[in-house]
Amino acid sequence: MSSRRNFIQQSGALLGGALVSQTLFSKVLAGQKSNPLNMGNAKNIGSWLYTANGLPVYEYASQLPFKAVDKDGKDALLPEDPYFILGNYRCTLFAHASGILQFLTGERAWTRINAADGINYGDNTATLSISGKNGKKEYDLVGINSLGADPSVTKRFFGTGFARYEYNLNNQIACERILSVKPSEKIHTGNPSVVITVLIKNNTTQKLTVSYEEKILMNYLPLTLQEKPQTARAVGYTKKIIADAKQQTALCAIGYTERKFLTPHKKEDNNLYDNHPVSVFMHAEQQAGANITCNSATSGGDALSATIATSLKPGETKSFNIVVGLNYEKDFSVIHQQVKDLFVGADFKQSSDGLFISQWKKKLPDFSAETNNVYKREMLWNAYVLEAMATYSSYFNETYVPQGTIYTYEDGENISNRDHSQALLPLCYTNPALAKSSLRYVMKHTSYLGEIKRGTGGFGYIEPSIYKESDEQLYFFMAISEYLRITKDYGLLNETVNYYPMEYQQSDTVINFIKKYFIYLRDEVGRGKNGLVKILNSDWSDSFFHKYSPNLYSQFAESILNTTMALSVLPKLIVELTQSGDKELVPFITAVQNYNDELSAAFLTDFGNRNFAARCYLNHGAVDRLGMDNVCIEPQGYLLQMPSLSAERKRNIYDKVKEATGSPEKIGFRTRERPMWGGKGEGEDGGIWFALEGPVIMGVSTFNKKEAWALLEKMTFHNFSIQYPNYWIGHWTLPDNINSTLSSREGLYSYWQDTKKAIQGFCSHPHSWPLYCYLKLKEEESK
Repeated sequence: MSSRRNFIQQSGALLGGALVSQTLFSKVLAGQKSNPLNMGNAKNIGSWLYTANGLPVYEYASQLPFKAVDKDGKDALLPEDPYFILGNYRCTLFAHASGILQFLTGERAWTRINAADGINYGDNTATLSISGKNGKKEYDLVGINSLGADPSVTKRFFGTGFARYEYNLNNQIACERILSVKPSEKIHTGNPSVVITVLIKNNTTQKLTVSYEEKILMNYLPLTLQEKPQTARAVGYTKKIIADAKQQTALCAIGYTERKFLTPHKKEDNNLYDNHPVSVFMHAEQQAGANITCNSATSGGDALSATIATSLKPGETKSFNIVVGLNYEKDFSVIHQQVKDLFVGADFKQSSDGLFISQWKKKLPDFSAETNNVYKREMLWNAYVLEAMATYSSYFNETYVPQGTIYTYEDGENISNRDHSQALLPLCYTNPALAKSSLRYVMKHTSYLGEIKRGTGGFGYIEPSIYKESDEQLYFFMAISEYLRITKDYGLLNETVNYYPMEYQQSDTVINFIKKYFIYLRDEVGRGKNGLVKILNSDWSDSFFHKYSPNLYSQFAESILNTTMALSVLPKLIVELTQSGDKELVPFITAVQNYNDELSAAFLTDFGNRNFAARCYLNHGAVDRLGMDNVCIEPQGYLLQMPSLSAERKRNIYDKVKEATGSPEKIGFRTRERPMWGGKGEGEDGGIWFALEGPVIMGVSTFNKKEAWALLEKMTFHNFSIQYPNYWIGHWTLPDNINSTLSSREGLYSYWQDTKKAIQGFCSHPHSWPLYCYLKLKEEESK
């Protein structure tokens, strides 16, 4: 057992006995008003189970298409076909409750390889035909209108690295369809393939002839293009399917064409469009007594198809493995080796929990000593989701955890780097190598003078943007300070990293990047007339200015959020730079300390004896100070982490903040005591954001550990399922924010309501922040 896994297990034992889930939940939820949405049991949607080796698995039990209403009785606009994530560092898949599969790649540009008509959906089918004395029957197993959508016929299970669909066909045939994805052993690696295992059992007393077809449509669609009409797209992608009949393998070679005038780009150059698309293959493992072919589909458009024809004696069971994967070489010998590597270590005897369940067990941290069942299950699940989301970028040659949800899986954008810095925080405990690569990924977006660009779209392409963010450096300081503190890998400071763009190959040491980040914060972001950190175009809130023009106010406005965050993270950075033992850093450390002292003096003078921090000072025009009489949650979490404030004063601040923004909320703190912009009180102006909940928990932990644990339990999926049992979003994943009690759409996502196919889940924040808070609270209590 590695030291990392051993720490997690030991620290869990130290605290576990003190955490009784029901007791804490009764305290957390005590005094809350009855919830009008709490009209059912979460088991109506599904329930959590464990695999044989102790990994969490969710059984989805609800009818499809999924339907729910908000508290006003209107359509809740939740996606009708719920989904779970499968993946490793080189592929991402969404397995839907109906059996539909979305296959995505983010290695070059985010692309859905089997895009359906519309957006954010996959196109694949699975068909089973049975012939016997009573004739022939055909069953559609996949789709919103198939047997896979009927819970009376199909049981559906979604776990760590697998999805399983169990079909009971009139008690004659039992069929299981199991999707398995192998975890990545190391950063930058992984087998970008999914194994579809099909088990068919004859429950009759007669011999049956069985035919099974698995088909996946080939529609290669970069996400940055999916909402553009085909006639408006500057590039297109061609398909040519060829087969190796002897090896039961078919390859769809994807080609690139330019439909409008474009300048030439090398394969390795950043590009709005991916000019080197990956190709897709399908392979079927041969088995005696069956006729297996793999080729282009005979109907239904350009598709890869595997067909299996066999017979089953009474009581007999046969299983088959079909592989769908990605490969850049367009070479059958390379593909066959990839398939061979894929099956190394596969658990063929335990295939019902996926072929690679033992490898996932080894990959994930050990929480077996945790006695709180909610934490034991959810922290394992969160660790898994982050591993499944993690993506290798061939442009940056680094592996990172994307923000996910709408930004990544719908718009195809890797934004923002502040999100990537937050996502790596728990990885410092669970997977330091991935955390380190994530830090390097963020750094590789840096200009020579220390600006960290917002993010990329296409293939490493940084698009022109209205945003000039003022806080990217602060989030990086927070992330690298924690990485250094937890791992003690001070050698990282002397490693080299390339500046953006990668093709220019201009590099520097990590410590020089950090120095330039500090200079950028001090001199480019700067401080306003009150001595507080300016906001420029935006801080954490991308759209903070709303009706105020950033072209004007960016020259004057000060961000109290940036200021409290700086006063929270800079002292931690100073400690870690000092701990590195590099005496040449003394002048730099002194400069950071002087800046921190000056900023602290300015803030404390301005703050006076107030019991919560303001939000922003515009410093121009009639409207000047925002958030003076309306508590805004954004700066409060970092305010509570500031080492210069006493525990007594923090308690007074927290009492005020909790009263103003925590009541009568059921899962966390809303961003506003009341809406600031006069709207519905949704999103950034009244929603509940997990990127803001985590810092509050960490702030509260500096003076009240018991309350910090209570807040963490309140943020769990388990509590969400109690508070909002009729909404599937929130039971195993969440977007970046959920509407608060201020909204008529309480408990639901506030954005992109025009389509039920919006990717509303699998944002990194609801998984990374709870896991990080849990691990750090455990660490603190083990000291």
